Amino acid sequence: MCGICNVTNSSENLLDIFSDEEYDSILSGVFYGLITKGNLNYNYYFKTAEKLTDGIYFGFGETLQSSAINSKNYNMLKALRENVYVFSGAKNYQMTRDISLKLRDMLIENDNIVTLDEFKDKSLSVLKNYSENYLTTEYNAAIGQAQSASKWIQYEDEKDLYPLLKYQTIGDGRVRPTHADLDGIVRPVDDKFWDLYAPLNGWNCRCLLVQTGYDEDSKTPLSMIKKPNDVPEIFQFNVGKEKVVFSKKHPYFEVPKDDKQLALNNFNLPKVK
Repeated sequence: MCGICNVTNSSENLLDIFSDEEYDSILSGVFYGLITKGNLNYNYYFKTAEKLTDGIYFGFGETLQSSAINSKNYNMLKALRENVYVFSGAKNYQMTRDISLKLRDMLIENDNIVTLDEFKDKSLSVLKNYSENYLTTEYNAAIGQAQSASKWIQYEDEKDLYPLLKYQTIGDGRVRPTHADLDGIVRPVDDKFWDLYAPLNGWNCRCLLVQTGYDEDSKTPLSMIKKPNDVPEIFQFNVGKEKVVFSKKHPYFEVPKDDKQLALNNFNLPKVK
């Protein structure tokens, strides 16, 4: 899930969001059948969602509480927050499912004889991957997408004055080839091109859009645009238009047929108000 470059230099340490005691409680809960894909750990869900919400507020530069009710900023933040709560439920489901499958495989391999300590030793790395490595990347994505969402509101509001947008990379040696291919493309704010290629265009993307005044000669002809074929599908959307941090194409939202109803019910977790 990691990318080549970082969207933010946020120094916040996410590694201590969950304590060793919380890790122990989750693994014990799975081992004894108290935590299942239909009975997920609420504390894990809530803390994950709130950490991602913190990322949204940090990137957007504003919170729901500081925004005027029903303003453009308020409605955007509300939608983004709802999205990361649903995402956190799906993340919790996938994590619990992976840990449960680890237990199943251990039981098969050891004639149904596995101690709690043996299970913890084998499955702690799975839990930490979701809770530390993945979450750090997801937190950075929340910051970057919220920055883009805030900017998109500005682009829409000022498009009469600045009707064109220019794709711009950071321009250093860490820029991905795909993003370098997009560098310098200029298209109108309302152009469908931005529905797929407005940043972020990958994990830890640092690219941005720059407003420009109207100049017919500066607009990149469609025939000259080399559309990249390796922008991850989960990033082929415009956060400012769709008002989500994580699209439904993210693998966390892929569930087996038997669990579709669970997903529709937010995995039996309370929805954010």
